[in-house]
Amino acid sequence: MRLGDLGRSALIVSGVTIALLAGAVSESLAVRDIEMTTEDYAFTKPYWWPAVFTTLIVNTGTEGSTVDLHLEKNLPAGGWSSDMCINGGQCIPNDGFFYLDPGESASVVVDIYVGGSQNMGLERMTATIRQEPSIVKSQTYAAFANLPSFLLVDDDNGAGYETYLETAIENAGYKARVWDCDSLGRPGEVQLLSYWGVFWTTADGDASYLTSGDESDMMTYLDAGGKMFLASMDFLSSRGGATTFTTNYLHAASWTNNTGAALLAGTPGDPISDTMSLLLDGSPFSQTNTDNMMLNTPSDSIFTGATGISGLKVEESGHQLVFLSYPFEDVSTSASDPDNQDTLISRVISWFDPPPAGVEKKSDIPQGELVLGQNNPNPFKSSTGISFAVPRGSRYAELVVYDVKGRAVKTLMSGTPSAARNKITWNGKDDSGAPVASGVYFYRLTADRTSTIKKMVMLK
Repeated sequence: MRLGDLGRSALIVSGVTIALLAGAVSESLAVRDIEMTTEDYAFTKPYWWPAVFTTLIVNTGTEGSTVDLHLEKNLPAGGWSSDMCINGGQCIPNDGFFYLDPGESASVVVDIYVGGSQNMGLERMTATIRQEPSIVKSQTYAAFANLPSFLLVDDDNGAGYETYLETAIENAGYKARVWDCDSLGRPGEVQLLSYWGVFWTTADGDASYLTSGDESDMMTYLDAGGKMFLASMDFLSSRGGATTFTTNYLHAASWTNNTGAALLAGTPGDPISDTMSLLLDGSPFSQTNTDNMMLNTPSDSIFTGATGISGLKVEESGHQLVFLSYPFEDVSTSASDPDNQDTLISRVISWFDPPPAGVEKKSDIPQGELVLGQNNPNPFKSSTGISFAVPRGSRYAELVVYDVKGRAVKTLMSGTPSAARNKITWNGKDDSGAPVASGVYFYRLTADRTSTIKKMVMLK
């Protein structure tokens, strides 16, 4: 299933920065424009549960504007439904609107109610400025019912070869949201981090489109414990030399460009490639751009051809990565098991070890380190919860809310924490008990000599 979307989540500049730069940039601000920010683009839910997506829409123009909203739905049959709620008001099924003064924001909540069968539903929310209909922004949300959330990045320069990987994922019993880089741009780290697993293919597209920024986003995703499958026969040869990603994530010591591959043998005992023998017959395109690699620990070889290693897997620091330097699309779709695309992808997913059906993705706070969670809900109207963790043995910790001018508004906690893991609810009032105004706030967690800070938005 496919729906359009923005390539990256929009960034909202804090009120502090706006105040400092207003004079310098006022002349360059558009008369009418909006920005949309979404924290999560995908959720896995049990049957009959709602997936709740929150998007903040900000008027970044210099004139007031009416914003028209429309939901484009691509939901399975069998009990799936959805609606959206604007600023906590009455929920509506498809279309709505609101007015924003310059700098004003609105919170839109899209609820996708999953049905009673393993499936995936997609929705795109489109926001159009009524006074300037050419200004259109959108966000797409994916809800998975009793399935791990998979993102399939279609990076083949506008061709249709992603269908090979999409079909293999579906034949393994799963679903993937397809992201077409040609029409949507590059998926940013927020998009990647929303998904439990990411499959990325360049097929015969230009792998040089994978930039250092893409590698940085991939590394951020993996550092958060992600599961990634990357198939790109031109990836290494297009790097021009070692990068942080090739050295510290692929653990490729070196490689030889364009050695080609015709027959690849799996590694005995490997959970993915054991007993596999893959014949690459040059269809749908030549495999001559396959690179061969020399690997460093902890990278393991999973496929080897006549001239060297053409496939690897890495498991370290809580993340898992599979990389193929040959064209996945050339693997047979009809050969007997295990020498075909379906078995290969099924084994990759099995090695990734998806959570059992019906179990939601956990966001457990690690113990032994300083961790500050994003407040929920965000934006909020009356109250919001903040989860945090401090290292065991911390003698002092404090959690303080600040306004955009850096003034302390509310001390939520100060002293010795009662447990390694904590959750505090803020009712939107300051230390004197008075309600605070709508706007952007920051909250900082400090334990001993270490601190971390996050941003939240209050709407009334």
